[in-house]
Amino acid sequence: MKNIDCGAPRAELVAFCCRGKVFLRALWLIPVLLFLASCGSAPDITGKWKEVGKTATLEFSREGTFKAVDNQGMAVSGKYALSKDGQLRCEIQHEGKAVEVVILTVSIREDELTLTSPGHAGAEHYKRER
Repeated sequence: MKNIDCGAPRAELVAFCCRGKVFLRALWLIPVLLFLASCGSAPDITGKWKEVGKTATLEFSREGTFKAVDNQGMAVSGKYALSKDGQLRCEIQHEGKAVEVVILTVSIREDELTLTSPGHAGAEHYKRER
């Protein structure tokens, strides 16, 4: 039988396998990073907010309740829930009536809260007071 020198191809094969293992080890990081990114928290809306250029205020507690006073001084309160994607669900209890549910989209940039309502063109802007 003839001896064949496999030294050079074997070294290339080992190097290729090592690169493949490194690649596979690094590949598992992608789903881990995606999972960690999806675990982000909802924006922090707790505190008191005042509508820019107007008198309306909103106040959100850590316990999931809110108080709102509009520009005419009418006050409402209720419960709220905020999802990680910025969807705000407010349940307003009107005296002697059924609960009204309002869904809004929230975005916060520094100390400004922007509320938009699906199907409505405008947005409301609030500044954090505390």
